[in-house]
Amino acid sequence: MQLHAIRASHNCRRVLATADHLKIDLDVIEPNPANGDLRAPAFLAINPNGKVPTLVDGDLTLWESNAIMQYLADTKPSDLFPSEPKARANVQRWQFWESNHLSVGTGGITFEKVFKPFVLKQATDEAAVERATATFHKFAPVLNGQLEGRKFVTGDHLTLADFSVAANFSYAQPAGFPLENYTHIRNWLGTMDNVAAWKNHAPKLG
Repeated sequence: MQLHAIRASHNCRRVLATADHLKIDLDVIEPNPANGDLRAPAFLAINPNGKVPTLVDGDLTLWESNAIMQYLADTKPSDLFPSEPKARANVQRWQFWESNHLSVGTGGITFEKVFKPFVLKQATDEAAVERATATFHKFAPVLNGQLEGRKFVTGDHLTLADFSVAANFSYAQPAGFPLENYTHIRNWLGTMDNVAAWKNHAPKLG
């Protein structure tokens, strides 16, 4: 299997961590956006969105990180993606939730406070930071409440939900995420930092 991925991307991190945890070997190809690799005809032929991660497995080409994670987990069944319908739906619920709700706030803060100044060499838009922070505070309490009394997002066992949701916090420290009032999130992030496959793929800028 080939995975087109950029290691600094939190969306790619969740896929790489999933494969690592499941001991699935991937041929990782890292495009260079600065060279226009993501807009090259050859890449657009496999992902018309011009984005990573993108998985190629024989005649299957798959994009969207959560879909790739689910596919990888189905090729090597484990508790990471349970087969029991209710347990599986619970994992999927949190994957959809982070993509549609949590990521709007975390992604906005990260883009303005990390990627714009350090990668794009552009000034941070403080008004945009305020909007993203407001969205963060709207949804962070949902996650904080879910984690109360739980080691992981859905219970006592690591699942895809943890990799998907935790990816949003990959740049929490340099972006200055306002986590002071979210004790359970902080504790869970500490737990995730002790998961080898997660720690192995911590992104680095530069």
